[in-house]
Amino acid sequence: MAEIIDLRVEKALRTSGLKDKALVQDIIDQGYDPCDPLDLHNYYEWKKFENLIYTDKVEHNWTDEAIDNLMRDVKLWNETETTTVTVEYDPKIFE
Repeated sequence: MAEIIDLRVEKALRTSGLKDKALVQDIIDQGYDPCDPLDLHNYYEWKKFENLIYTDKVEHNWTDEAIDNLMRDVKLWNETETTTVTVEYDPKIFE
């Protein structure tokens, strides 16, 4: 059977200046426009963040009880109360 041609990908390949068909396909699949420079920037920023999420760099030492307590607190969240949250992070991770 003949291959089906995705006209969105073909048009984006011609107008965006990108040469990698798989990259253009992924950009479109993620909901970004490969012909828009702002969308391309947002796509690459999302990919950096996504790689951070799905690598071994993000680890936790939370017990199951601590996670259950957190989920309980999230479910009982009162939007009218003032809440202070302190977060520590390693800025090298976000470079």
